[in-house]
Amino acid sequence: MGIFTKKINLDFFLLFFIFFIFCFQKIKSENLDFAKKEFLLGNYENAIGISSKLNDIDSKIFQARAMSVYAHFFLKDDVAKNKFLKAYEIVKKISLKETQNADLYLEAAHALGRYGQKIGIMSAITEGIADRVKTYLDKALKIDSSHTLAHLSKGLWHAEIINQAGKTLAKALYGANQKKARNHFSKAYNSGKNEISILYELSYGYYLLGEDEDLMLAKKYLKELSLIDNKAHIEKLFKKKAIKLQNKITS
Repeated sequence: MGIFTKKINLDFFLLFFIFFIFCFQKIKSENLDFAKKEFLLGNYENAIGISSKLNDIDSKIFQARAMSVYAHFFLKDDVAKNKFLKAYEIVKKISLKETQNADLYLEAAHALGRYGQKIGIMSAITEGIADRVKTYLDKALKIDSSHTLAHLSKGLWHAEIINQAGKTLAKALYGANQKKARNHFSKAYNSGKNEISILYELSYGYYLLGEDEDLMLAKKYLKELSLIDNKAHIEKLFKKKAIKLQNKITS
């Protein structure tokens, strides 16, 4: 009887130990690095789900970015708008606690800017969204003056307003002008010219500016990105968008 009892206890201990190791490995695997790997593989919802369970600032910034990217490529209309606003709220909740993190302000601008694109640039301007995006980007650049994505986003801010309001009105009312856009784009290119997503967004920004010199650069960068090997699923998506943009420029 005693031997039988000891065997049961041993079996129970072994099962408990295996269960503990399994849980530990699962917890260990569900970290930010794992979420990023899932994102690179194109498992966006899984990446969002994993990062949503993590409470550090970097994880929340990543969660917001993954949500905005997912909404931009895969969601439409009100569903997309709500996802952008949710991403914005995630970073907004921690903005007062972490004022020296450039990525935090960048993601606030990213989510809110994508929302503004969905409702229309002129609506975003009249509702004050464009001003808030500008404020966030200025804070990011004040913290890190060489931040590639902040320069890219600030250039796009100028380009989108100019494209919608016209050069004269954009400069007079909003301080947006082509020279500033090109300056930000140049800085983004210098540090991000090997990234497909950055080259696409630069091409799109120059396309919005619309001058002959801008369109030449847009075509140049589209060609450059086509020669770079994909390192992540999202880069396939950007290459598809690049083909459509190339057709717009050449049509």
